[in-house]
Amino acid sequence: MTDEQPMLKRLLLGLALIIAFGNYVNGQTHTYSKLSHKFVFKVQATWFKDTDNVQRVSNIKLIILSKIGNHQQVINFSPGWFFEGVFMSDSASRSYTTGYNKSVEVADYDFGDLVIADLNFDGKEDIAIKYDSGGNGGPVYNFYLQDNEGRFYKSNYLTDRVGSFPREIDTKHKTITTQIHANVRYEGRKTFRYNPKTKTWRLIKWVMV
Repeated sequence: MTDEQPMLKRLLLGLALIIAFGNYVNGQTHTYSKLSHKFVFKVQATWFKDTDNVQRVSNIKLIILSKIGNHQQVINFSPGWFFEGVFMSDSASRSYTTGYNKSVEVADYDFGDLVIADLNFDGKEDIAIKYDSGGNGGPVYNFYLQDNEGRFYKSNYLTDRVGSFPREIDTKHKTITTQIHANVRYEGRKTFRYNPKTKTWRLIKWVMV
């Protein structure tokens, strides 16, 4: 085998990957500084054009920077499908702790690309970041809760069992309630209760409204 053959194979492999997965576009980063008292969030979305020339996202990088000190955490995940324009504007974000965009009307069950709220009633800011733009039921979110050291970990229950951002967050009863499109005539309303002693969630009510 000549010296040129391995190099030729690598070039052919790279060309095949480009044809198969489309052409990557430069990563786009947006900084959110108004959503938290303690953190600045940067979201980097890697966009590419698939073989049908449709723009898609291959990776989301969430960078969490402490406003005091040099603390930094990076969370990566492969998202679902997004509408164009996601993670490009402050207007598509919301915070229930600083109040930023808190009262902005929610359209099509979409609370924003990035939402900050205390979701498990411990007084700490938690994160809901859009995983998929969704369909008639609105977007689907990944949920990250804050621990005592100020780091964020994925809540598998909220991410896998809840998915939608809650319409109601009831601090007194420690419940969250989602309400999204279920069929032509009705919406499905689910209420989940959090037990701070066991740190577990439970679905306590599911009705059609």
